[in-house]
Amino acid sequence: MLKSASSLNHIAMPTSNTAETYRFYTEVLGFTFLSAVREERVPSTGEETPFLHTFFAMGDGSCIAFFDVAGQDYGGRSDDVPKWIRHFALNVDTYDELLEWKERLTGLGIETLGVTDHEGIWQSIYFFDPNGLRLELTWQRRELTEADRAHGQQLVEEWVREFDQHPAAPAGA
Repeated sequence: MLKSASSLNHIAMPTSNTAETYRFYTEVLGFTFLSAVREERVPSTGEETPFLHTFFAMGDGSCIAFFDVAGQDYGGRSDDVPKWIRHFALNVDTYDELLEWKERLTGLGIETLGVTDHEGIWQSIYFFDPNGLRLELTWQRRELTEADRAHGQQLVEEWVREFDQHPAAPAGA
């Protein structure tokens, strides 16, 4: 039997300005620049699409990566998903560190929201990167427990019933 994936390697997002993305993730957030790949064709599809794919690592080695496609401008989103839904939540180790980040970002002229309390478990601040990607820095004050899992399972079941949701049939069924 297959087991689940062991960890996150990277999440890829679009950028229209590699220079600004590089500056923000290395100088502002302190990520480590790992590498870049430049291709003229998309390896997985064969499409002729010149791009640069850059990788920025967090302390645990997981990465946020960006695709800069030649001639494309990804400024702004064109879908109806509220801008607060799609975001990356990144851990900090202490509440004091969260406050230090808020002060640093604000001092750099980056608008931040919060500190926001989530169920007494997470304390978070929110801000946007130069690509319009919403980022959350969060401090988790305690580990989630079996009681949290059971409560969450109950909420999922109630939601599914309330909105009459059903999983899609498996492919080939």
